[in-house]
Amino acid sequence: MINEVIAVVLGYLIGSIPSAYIIGHLWGKIDLRQEGDGRISAAAVNRRLGKVPFLLVVIMDVGAGVLAVFIAKMLTDAPLDVFTDSQLAVLIAGFVAVVGHDWPVFLKFKGGLGATTIWGVLVALVWWQTLVVAASGFIVFLIIKRRRPGLITGLIIVALSIVLLVQSLVQGAPLILAVYPYILILLMVLKRFQVSKTNPQ
Repeated sequence: MINEVIAVVLGYLIGSIPSAYIIGHLWGKIDLRQEGDGRISAAAVNRRLGKVPFLLVVIMDVGAGVLAVFIAKMLTDAPLDVFTDSQLAVLIAGFVAVVGHDWPVFLKFKGGLGATTIWGVLVALVWWQTLVVAASGFIVFLIIKRRRPGLITGLIIVALSIVLLVQSLVQGAPLILAVYPYILILLMVLKRFQVSKTNPQ
């Protein structure tokens, strides 16, 4: 049980590492908390500093999601083909990594939306399903040329959940994996609502 608790705590702390704030400070000597809506996000870095630092933040945020899940797997020896208490700890570790990104303890709980960390968590859990669906979504994004990443992310999450649901029904994969992407995306919705309430247009 202690390993499961450690996995969850580490998941939150890893997710709380404010990569956008760090890159903004080191690369551009700026404090993103004082910029725009104050969100500590890759998008804010892109607007202020450009593509290269933006990509660095994306890599760090995705890596945080991946690392949180991998560490939880190592600590709990959790198989993802059978639902166990250890597996639940892995899912919770991924969840709290996104919570950490959105409400990081290191920045007084002021973070980003968590989209990149969500992708890291999902890649670590169901890598090929996530990559296939995300690649398809990216192609759609290029075709329709709509700069609405939140909408595209939502559509990809729905598609991924459908794929995982089919896999659960056909191959007996844990059903909770089909629901899990929705649980993660709910954190994005809550964070966006909080931001819009704090910064009304």
